[in-house]
Amino acid sequence: MRHFLLYCLILVVTQKAYSQINIYTFNTQKFFTEAEIKSIYDKMSKGLPSDLDITTTIYHKITKKDTVINYLRFDAHKTTDKSAFKFSFKQDSTFLLLGKKIPHFELKDLDGKAFTSNQFLGKPTLINFWATYCGPCIAEMPTLSKLKEKYGAEMNFISITENNALRDDLKQFVKDKGFNFLALENGESYKRSLKISSIPKNLFIDKDGILRYIEGNFPLESNGEEQSQESNSFLKIINQLINEANLDKK
Repeated sequence: MRHFLLYCLILVVTQKAYSQINIYTFNTQKFFTEAEIKSIYDKMSKGLPSDLDITTTIYHKITKKDTVINYLRFDAHKTTDKSAFKFSFKQDSTFLLLGKKIPHFELKDLDGKAFTSNQFLGKPTLINFWATYCGPCIAEMPTLSKLKEKYGAEMNFISITENNALRDDLKQFVKDKGFNFLALENGESYKRSLKISSIPKNLFIDKDGILRYIEGNFPLESNGEEQSQESNSFLKIINQLINEANLDKK
């Protein structure tokens, strides 16, 4: 009898595992089937030189009831032997912080005034991680500044850089770039505590200090133009977090 019950339990667990549906996202609000991902992979592979191959890496998984959401990216690399399509898994540790309170920080702005993460509670917050050597970081500064101009009354906009204000003349740098976020210096240690391995990185935090979304570059169309509000993940996230904060006030 005991062996029979154990067999039934294993059978139920096995059936549940096989009933899960896998969907895939490039960290946007658009989802794909495995067949669609393979089709994208095949098209990209055909356009590559013979000495380049693509790895399909899943870097985070979220299970919601019977659905597994797989966050993935394509990585191109040199090769002498092209491989067949397959998924590999390498966890991005920053994504393990999703749904948790963001680690505390105490950093100074470019005038030496200290700020802590607790000061920004009560409103949603966008934290942009950047550096003066990072071309994509600098390229997105004008569009990020537009976000603050539009939503600055309802949301905090903070930038954290590993650079030093005096050594790297940051006040002049952000002035020349027209970057209007509150800029905090010497943030390398804090960036490491979040396990951020590449920049730019944009973290979206709700009014209670919970990390809700992690994004890379500000999303643009292939021609470099800004995406419409219906397509732009940044705008969708910002409006969602602001709406949630306003509902809680009622």
